[in-house]
Amino acid sequence: MKKSILLLFIASLLTTGCCGLSYMKSHHGDVRYQATPNPVETRNNKVVVKFVGVIPQKYFDTKCAMFLQPIFTWEGGEIALEPMTLKGEDVSGSGTTINYAMGGRFTYTDMFDFKPGMETGRVTLAPVGYKAKATDDVSRFADDVVEKNNGKWFSEVLISDGVNNTSQWIDIHGTLSIAPINYNKKEGVVDAADIYFLNGQSNLDWNFYMNRKYDTRATFDDLKRIMLEKGLPMQINITGWASPEGEERFNAGVSKGRADVVTAEFRKLLDDVLTIMARRAKVKPQDVEYFKYNQLKKMVITTRPAGEDWVHFVVMVEESDIEEKHQVINVVETQQNPIKREQLLRNMAEVYPQLNDEIFPNLRRAQVALYYSEARKSDPELLKQAQVDPMRLSFDELMYVSYINYSNETKMKYYKWATEHFASEWAAWNNAGAIAFALDDLDESERYLNVARELNPNNPDVLNNLGLLYMGREDYSLAQYYFDEAKAQGSTDADNNLVILDLKRGNYDDALKALKKRSCEFNLAYVQLATGETNSAIRTLDCCLDQNAEVNYLRAIAYARLGDKANALKNLKASVDDEYDYRRKAAVDVEFRTLWNDDEFQDIIKLYSRE
Repeated sequence: MKKSILLLFIASLLTTGCCGLSYMKSHHGDVRYQATPNPVETRNNKVVVKFVGVIPQKYFDTKCAMFLQPIFTWEGGEIALEPMTLKGEDVSGSGTTINYAMGGRFTYTDMFDFKPGMETGRVTLAPVGYKAKATDDVSRFADDVVEKNNGKWFSEVLISDGVNNTSQWIDIHGTLSIAPINYNKKEGVVDAADIYFLNGQSNLDWNFYMNRKYDTRATFDDLKRIMLEKGLPMQINITGWASPEGEERFNAGVSKGRADVVTAEFRKLLDDVLTIMARRAKVKPQDVEYFKYNQLKKMVITTRPAGEDWVHFVVMVEESDIEEKHQVINVVETQQNPIKREQLLRNMAEVYPQLNDEIFPNLRRAQVALYYSEARKSDPELLKQAQVDPMRLSFDELMYVSYINYSNETKMKYYKWATEHFASEWAAWNNAGAIAFALDDLDESERYLNVARELNPNNPDVLNNLGLLYMGREDYSLAQYYFDEAKAQGSTDADNNLVILDLKRGNYDDALKALKKRSCEFNLAYVQLATGETNSAIRTLDCCLDQNAEVNYLRAIAYARLGDKANALKNLKASVDDEYDYRRKAAVDVEFRTLWNDDEFQDIIKLYSRE
């Protein structure tokens, strides 16, 4: 009888968790902790600590609790994260209950602000176990739990060694909304005739398909009718252009040849006009040439080679149905080196054929323009006037000069001047705010955009730019509000920027759906990398229009994830050669952890003294 009671007592202990606190401490190594991802990573400039714990069967005593408080340590100090409590089945109070017989799983998540230097930080965990009828819901730190509950420290566990900060590479510049330019270069022109040329040539061929397509011979000949009906114009401008591909000096020569050949052709037509005028005026045959001479003296005829026509290129792209036209225009407006600008466009493999077929042929031309009132200034004349005395420019001229200038610093100077002298024009304030944002001056951007909104409260361009501003300030609620308002008012730029907002918030699935409609975008490559589509990310980076330091760095990360050492080092070297300070980033970037001890890697990131 006594033996049966003893056996029953032992069985009872086993089923109620007899292992006790000492058992849990000595067998803590059986508990599995797994950071997801490992190492932990940043999102939106915050370190996100997330790990899963797996408790084995018959481990967690029914009368015990476990206090978990991860600690993040780095050279700059340490941070105690939000605590979490696990509890046995017989323990009341808050916390996650772990079944003794079956064990269990739990998930921990917390985050804190990222600071430079945290890349090599560590997340560790030393749980405190204690026996209790109820959990300690008051104590916030492990030392207090030990002291108040006679707790025991369990063995320390390394949750994460290092912090992955690849999210820093999200491109947040977005799509700025520049107010429409109302400057009409053809004001004062009664009529104009365009004549088109083969690529790289300046010989006149009326049978060329572009001339047949637009019936340019008839348009050119119609200038004769206009002059006979309205009289001779005050000024005649003949301008030659080239499409913006090919060597710049060669294109300058081509544009001059086109202007010269059309000038010669027009002078023949003008001579016919003057001959008819002389006949109508009943000028004696011997006096006809003198009559023509006197008429020509009254006119100004200018012939100008304009070189590569980037201005009309941007206008035509804006008016086209090219899906990636924002990226194309961004290249033209931000890249000041014409050689690199053209190369970046050629790198857009899916877009360049469309540019070559639909845009470039329209730019290989010469134009005859008849002015019966004062002719508009040429682009070089406007730019020179803006530099010497901008007060002599009208508002529309000043906005146009700002628009065609490729330097954001110069654009900002002219837009600022426009806000000071045309203070009631919302477009000046909007454009100044947009360019200030591009120059990373968020305070100035906010000042200009707030005035623009006061002047034009529901303007989609202003609302979109405000969304970008607040996204830059990491106020995502306000950014969302302004982007939504901009969309409601008809902005298409806001759609592009909402994708970046999804990326910053970590909504990768939504961002990927939107970005997959495009191609060759840096942010598409980033989200592909973040969602495990590493090979797709590399293909996207390969076709990015600007193969810059950022593209090479992200591609190095992708190859490092694939274990392709040669390509990882090759792209990393290209990146740090272009941007010296990326050596410091790579030296602590956990993406390259497997290469840190490699001699070639160490040589790439070696810091040199800079005089």
